[in-house]
Amino acid sequence: MRFRREAGECSCVSGRLRASVEGTMPPMIMNGTHDSYLVILSLAVAAFASFTALSLAGRIRASQGQWRRVWLAAAAVTLGGGIWSMHFVAMLAFSMPGMTMSYDPGLTVGSLALAIGFTAAGLATIDWQHAASRRTGAAGLLIATGVVAMHYVGMAAMRMPATVRYDPRWVTLSVAIAVVAATAAVWLASREQGLRGRVLAAGVMGAAIAGMHYAGMYAATFTASAQIDAATGVASVGQAYLAVAISIVTILILLLSLGAARVERAFQGARRREARSALRLEVADILRGDDAEVALSRVAELLGTHFRVARAGFGDLDPEADVFDYRLCWTDGSVPRLTGRFPAAAFGRRIAQALGNGETVVIDDIFSAALSDEQGAHDTARLGDTRAILVVPFVRDGRLRTIVYLNSRQPRAWRSDEVTFMEEIADRIRLVIERVRAEAQLRELNATLEARVDARTRELRLAEQARRETDELYRAYFENAPDPLFVIGVAADGGFVVEQVNPAHERGVGYPLEQIRGKRIDDILPRRAAERVIGTYHHVVATRAIHRYREVVTLGGVPQHWDTTLVPLQGPDGAIVKVIGSSRDITAQVSAEDALRQSQKMEAMGQLTGGVAHDFNNLLTPIMGVLDRLHRKGMGDERDRRLIGGALQSAERARVLVQRLLSFARRQPLQPVPVDVAALVTGIVELVASAIGPTVRIEVAAPDGLPAALADANQLEMALLNLSVNARDAMPDGGTLRIAVDQVAVTPDSGDRADPGGPPAGQYVCLTVTDTGVGMDDETRLRAIEPFFSTKGVGRGTGLGLSMAHGLAAQLGGALTIESRPNQGTTIALWLPQSAQVAIAAPPLYDVTAPERGGSALLVDDEDAVRESAAQMLADLGFAVTSAASAEEAWGLIERGFAPDLLVTDHVMPGMTGGELAAAVRDRTTATKVLIISGYAEEGGIPATLSRLTKPFVQADLAAALRRL
Repeated sequence: MRFRREAGECSCVSGRLRASVEGTMPPMIMNGTHDSYLVILSLAVAAFASFTALSLAGRIRASQGQWRRVWLAAAAVTLGGGIWSMHFVAMLAFSMPGMTMSYDPGLTVGSLALAIGFTAAGLATIDWQHAASRRTGAAGLLIATGVVAMHYVGMAAMRMPATVRYDPRWVTLSVAIAVVAATAAVWLASREQGLRGRVLAAGVMGAAIAGMHYAGMYAATFTASAQIDAATGVASVGQAYLAVAISIVTILILLLSLGAARVERAFQGARRREARSALRLEVADILRGDDAEVALSRVAELLGTHFRVARAGFGDLDPEADVFDYRLCWTDGSVPRLTGRFPAAAFGRRIAQALGNGETVVIDDIFSAALSDEQGAHDTARLGDTRAILVVPFVRDGRLRTIVYLNSRQPRAWRSDEVTFMEEIADRIRLVIERVRAEAQLRELNATLEARVDARTRELRLAEQARRETDELYRAYFENAPDPLFVIGVAADGGFVVEQVNPAHERGVGYPLEQIRGKRIDDILPRRAAERVIGTYHHVVATRAIHRYREVVTLGGVPQHWDTTLVPLQGPDGAIVKVIGSSRDITAQVSAEDALRQSQKMEAMGQLTGGVAHDFNNLLTPIMGVLDRLHRKGMGDERDRRLIGGALQSAERARVLVQRLLSFARRQPLQPVPVDVAALVTGIVELVASAIGPTVRIEVAAPDGLPAALADANQLEMALLNLSVNARDAMPDGGTLRIAVDQVAVTPDSGDRADPGGPPAGQYVCLTVTDTGVGMDDETRLRAIEPFFSTKGVGRGTGLGLSMAHGLAAQLGGALTIESRPNQGTTIALWLPQSAQVAIAAPPLYDVTAPERGGSALLVDDEDAVRESAAQMLADLGFAVTSAASAEEAWGLIERGFAPDLLVTDHVMPGMTGGELAAAVRDRTTATKVLIISGYAEEGGIPATLSRLTKPFVQADLAAALRRL
């Protein structure tokens, strides 16, 4: 097979030939040819040389010192010689017709030396531990220079009857191919490659080397300088044999190099395995020692020596402070020892995070690795004179505890087998590190063991005591709580079972624990009640929330109001297993609330009644004044005088009725005076009879001659009326009401003093009200005088009657006692202190008092009728009367110089009140006497030093009030 290049036609890898024949043959283009077999052989030599060089590069990386230089020289000879051999075989494959070629031995050998020398220089430039782009480029440029120089020196070594010139473009291309091929070779050689990678890389490098050569050949133009044979030329037999021989020798050299590398790798692997086995045994012997600290120190030294690093050691992490404590460190003397405490962040956030995740940190060069691309990591590396690190973490319970580290001063490519072996050794010493930690903890524990034991014992004792106290407290509360408490269990089928109830529940609800424990709710309660209760339990279980509700239940035939609170209790699996509940009987509270509402209604009615009574007083004042005047004057005939007297009596009764209304409205102040209680009872019997109805018979025992009692007649009448109404309500089917008055002496030894609520020792007038009704039990009797307490039911009483009577007796210095038995009636006694004075008899309605005469009077009232009537009374009493419709008008008269001897003024008026007017007059002069008249019973706003007269009044009342001034 031949490859030709004819005019306008390219052969595969031929040079270009222009033959010029001297003499008879004119210049002509001659075709050079390449022997295809030798071309293929040259490609094989280039690829095989590349493969061998890549294989030897691995030995360079794995070796140190002299052996590295040996393997570097071998790689240079292999790659440089292989390139030269490929070039020489390719040159031998080239021939020109009729032209004999030979080679200058010196230049040929020189070309070989150039290839080997520049290749050696380039390989020596490479940083075999850490590939750097700058060094890779420099090494590629050196090797490319050697290849180009070898090629063109080899071309210059050719001896033939022709001259050679080169096409600059193709020369440039060949140089570029050489630079790219050499740089690629350096880049591949500086990195670890597997077999497949080396084969692929060798093919690429071989093709590139051949491409450079044949591009250079294509750049050459040969011009014949003598007569040549125009026949087609082929490589001679001698050239072919020489090319094959050179190829065989080259391949043998390459094979020997590969074999040597293989053998050396095997020996080195054996040595490494032997060294690692020895290290394992030595570490095992050391770790069996008693002193763990010493053992770890020796292990650190062995690790540093074996891995040929500058520093090795251990560090413990304090998780609370996030600080590494470096306690053990070995160095080869070239770097400082790493001891003390360093923040974990000083080594870089990424490194700390990787160690925390339990990952082995392998960094060939701290200043270029992505994992250490942080300023803190760089600063720490400079401080410790460190470039490469290998760190194995110990993680326990998900937290980083300890690290084992190796530091190198120079960038270092950590091999995978080194990392694996380091992790293996670290795993072997893990237990020792844990033992060191445990020993330290044990020493610390032993130092405080006794105190810790005492403290723990005391804590347990206190905890047990607290638990018992808590249990006792809960038990005491459960057993003695006044409210019913209960515990309901949730059955597997969703039913509810009674587990526990307290004594209050037994008393209030009526189910003893022994009878209902372990029973289902629907087996205890009636169907409708059970459905209602179970429904509330289901609600609590479904909502898993506290549930409060109020219901009315009938217990013992009596409706009762109950408030209940249910609390769900979860089990270990989160399911509701119990319902804890508490109930409270709020029947009394509900009754009190109803009574309060009723009392508020009564208060509103009382306020209305007080206002109406005031208006009545203002109306009655002129009526009674006129009738009194007519009565005193004896106007008309006998029939007229009788009618006037009757009208005056009716007006007086109306006044008494208004006073009772005011007393009912709580607006009549207590005015204790000597009262003939027997006469009061006799006078009020008709009113009592009309109040209690015809079904109750009244008996009265009120003998004459009894001493007077200190009391307020109006309030006493109201209390007697209330007690009579209560007695009537206690006799729904009728009966007898007995009202009695008697004189009783109470001594310290008397039976009445035995009652805690009885009267103190002294003389009393006792008013008793006795009925033949249903009576009261002891519990009801003791609560009867409580405000708002009533047994009549909602809407049938305020519960204030007995409370008011009790309060009246207490204010007077007496007492109220109750004697009652169920179905035997009730006796209520009002103990009124006996008065040393004689009861004051009410003056006759028609008593005419002699008029009092004297001076000038200023009368002030905003009611015209009252003002006219009072003015007439004052005039009849001998006063020169000046009237004013308001306090402001009266004060204007006084300021203008009017100085009355008497000021009679209403109190409640628009603008200035009578009390304010009286105070202003008193400030101006003390010579003027003042009398306040008011239709209200309260004394609010009226100074206590001022005399007062309550409306309505007649002339006699006015005269009596003036005499008291």
